[in-house]
Amino acid sequence: MDGKKTVLAGALVLVMAVMWVRVLIGHKPGAAAAAGAPQAAPAVQNGPAKSKAKMIELPRIPGRNDSIARDCFNLQEWAPMRQSAAAPNTGTDSEVPVVSPNHDEEVVRQVAQTLRLEAVSLRSENPQAFLNDRLLGVGDKLAVEQDSVCFEFEVLQINENAVLVECNGIQLPLKLAQVGDVRK
Repeated sequence: MDGKKTVLAGALVLVMAVMWVRVLIGHKPGAAAAAGAPQAAPAVQNGPAKSKAKMIELPRIPGRNDSIARDCFNLQEWAPMRQSAAAPNTGTDSEVPVVSPNHDEEVVRQVAQTLRLEAVSLRSENPQAFLNDRLLGVGDKLAVEQDSVCFEFEVLQINENAVLVECNGIQLPLKLAQVGDVRK
């Protein structure tokens, strides 16, 4: 086996040596020699150049997708596409967004809906309410965070089944959930 490998390696080295000798001597293959020969070109042509290529107008068939309707290299045609992709238009241009004058009050009311009044204790001189898992008295404050904005609710009054809270000058009553009769 080693003899076959040695003979094969020797043959490859011999082929490599022959190729290097041809490169160093300057022998070129026939195709390369033909391409390198200069041809005498006429300096001026008096008549129209005869070409074998003929231009044929392609038929226009509806539904064919081999034609481009717009210039894809024109930047002005791409700008509206970028704008429409960034902000999709959902209506007409004459629409004006309506902003409520009481936007703050609406936001405070939405946040107040997340508050849970769970229990009220009127047994002591200082009534207490269990609001959002915290025991609060009159004058205590409860901070509620929504959408990275902190709202601070202050307990103003505690009644038998309701608590009056205030946030940003807006007073809201929170009612205790009524226990329903579950007997059948």
